Amino acid sequence: MSKARREMQILGDFRHTGAQAAGTWWRPTAASGNGELPSNEVAEIVYVEVVPPVTGAGAVEDLRRIQLNLDGKLEQYNLIPGTDTYLVTAPRINMRAGRFLAFGKPVWNSAPGLQGALQATCPKYRDAVTVEAYAGGAITADYRIRLWGYRYRAVELPDVAPIIGGSDVIFDPVTGRVSDLVNKAALQPLYDTWTQLPGGLDQSVPNIHHFLRLALNANATTANIPYELRFDIANVGSREEDLLFSFDTLKKIALIKGLGVRAPANLLQTWVDIGGDERPYSRWRTTQGLNPLHFGNAAAFVGPVTEYITVPLLDDPIVISNEKAVVRVVDDGTSIAANQIAVVANGVLIELT
Repeated sequence: MSKARREMQILGDFRHTGAQAAGTWWRPTAASGNGELPSNEVAEIVYVEVVPPVTGAGAVEDLRRIQLNLDGKLEQYNLIPGTDTYLVTAPRINMRAGRFLAFGKPVWNSAPGLQGALQATCPKYRDAVTVEAYAGGAITADYRIRLWGYRYRAVELPDVAPIIGGSDVIFDPVTGRVSDLVNKAALQPLYDTWTQLPGGLDQSVPNIHHFLRLALNANATTANIPYELRFDIANVGSREEDLLFSFDTLKKIALIKGLGVRAPANLLQTWVDIGGDERPYSRWRTTQGLNPLHFGNAAAFVGPVTEYITVPLLDDPIVISNEKAVVRVVDDGTSIAANQIAVVANGVLIELT
């Protein structure tokens, strides 16, 4: 029996105190959060816990976005909301029904072949990790970001993890669509190959990553007209919020595994449009009082107890390949003001070139 160790543990604990001006980044050192590794170890982050900035008077402050910095490189795929209202990565003790957002499966628990490559998407590093946090508005309250995952001794990696990689297509069981061929070179997890694995920032194509993205409607909706959450027509405020997948021209594949919406008054439906095909076929009915895709702070549904709902998991992932797709919402005939609709999506992104 292998004596290789695999224990879930805190990989970094970063505490911000005092004021942070709107439009600025907080970039703590890895050492300040105990995010440095010994020279003979590697690590992968399974999930994040965020204690958001909320004042003593209960005012929610705008911690717009948190990103990981892996070995000195900014990770661009997981754009983690840090504002209390939209929080999907609260401390696990505060997560509704114990459900939390994982970036993937750790390598030791991944399947062989391409299936394992699509599972083992936890962000990986072998030197140090820290965070970068962007204030969308002025912040006066303290906040905290904790990273949880696994550390492995380099010499034990062959005993911990299977060879990861393979070649196959991805099948959408609902529509019957089949993706382009994904040919991920098989790699044995080792110290030298660690950041070339899925979730690492030194991969050869295809690059495979978990993604997380939050979008708000930058404009008011037009009554009864579908509203597309896309940046190219200024319907969201930044590229980081873009929920347009232009994969009819870009050589990419997305598996949308989770989708959530915070429904204000007068929101009626939410869906994903893939080349004119609506998913689900009957759309999700996401009204303010009865919303199966609610995420973030759960007070509107569970009362005064501080609980949060992570990104709702779809029954089957929505596969996007060789087509243009976009997340759409529509009101009930009464226009909804800007920045009242929030949509979050997560899944796996495959960059073929």
